Amino acid sequence: MQSTLKRSRRIGLAALCSFALLATACGSSSKSATDTTTPGAPVAGAKDTASLSGAGSTFVQSMLQEWIKQYGKAAPGVSINYQGVGSGAGIQQLTAKTVDFAGSDVALKPEEVAATGGEGAVVTVPWVAGGIAVEYNLSQAKDLKLSPDTLAGIFSGKIAKWDDPAIKADNKGASLPGTGIQVVHRSDGSGTTQVFTSYLKAAAAPGLWDYPTDKDWHAPAGTGAKGSDGVTQAVKQTDGAIGYAEVSFPKQSSLGTAQIKNKDGQFVGPTASAVTAALAEATPNPDGTLKLNYTPTAPTAYPISTTTYAMFYKAGDPNKTTALKHFIQWVLTDGQKLAEGLDYAPLPQSILTPALAAVSA
Repeated sequence: MQSTLKRSRRIGLAALCSFALLATACGSSSKSATDTTTPGAPVAGAKDTASLSGAGSTFVQSMLQEWIKQYGKAAPGVSINYQGVGSGAGIQQLTAKTVDFAGSDVALKPEEVAATGGEGAVVTVPWVAGGIAVEYNLSQAKDLKLSPDTLAGIFSGKIAKWDDPAIKADNKGASLPGTGIQVVHRSDGSGTTQVFTSYLKAAAAPGLWDYPTDKDWHAPAGTGAKGSDGVTQAVKQTDGAIGYAEVSFPKQSSLGTAQIKNKDGQFVGPTASAVTAALAEATPNPDGTLKLNYTPTAPTAYPISTTTYAMFYKAGDPNKTTALKHFIQWVLTDGQKLAEGLDYAPLPQSILTPALAAVSA
């Protein structure tokens, strides 16, 4: 899956915008992977006028940047600002009502539901899927393969060198150096961390990952960095480093991406089709989120796959509520066509249909 975006140009753009995504300011200056929206094309929100603000997941940041840009062509009266500050900080801003919507890779906790005004006050809908890539900086290993047990050993600090027997067993015939492994993890509250550690807990052998699986990092190994971009930059700057981030981040930085061993025993990379295969085994929750299966049985499934969610209040300023509703409806229809070009996976119709119904209601 290749994006025709010029990666370096996107990185520079993100820096200039300080990771605030403005449809009117930043959006017009970057090249689109696949332009599916013609200026002036009829969409439900074409005549809306509103300024919307959002914050949260850095996992969805690259995708949301492109959505905002393309939607701005069809609805020029709507400006959307999004700050990739991590799922935890985005939810905090949502509960404080300082933003109109949040992006999160995980569901609201009961105390967060209470802080928003109780059950039903906030709509939660999945809006795109993707794989969490295990990114690494090791010039001697171009096609690294890792099993869940080995991953748990690395990220817990029990496996400290790249020529450890466990890594060699996953990469038969490969020449691995004795370089020390430097783990890089998120320092901020992150849905990506929660998904990644939930995978380690579910997929590794019992007892290999005994740490909590929430938005904060609890294992003793490694160095923290803020945001997916911060983790990727730290991995890029350190020989022998390894981290985790949404797929587009290591691709932009030309880092290695490991293939992960799934339940069928196949080593699979985080391609769109592999993510879709994994999501086919997810089940819906009553709150609009999905119960992910981190040990999917399909031989083509990438196990560290997730959806990311849009969260917004049902009631609020009428102009903003209408504009946000129309934007998310567009994301769940035309916006899905942009996903593969930016290293994400479009949602299957079985997930899109109830999501659209929730937004319309």
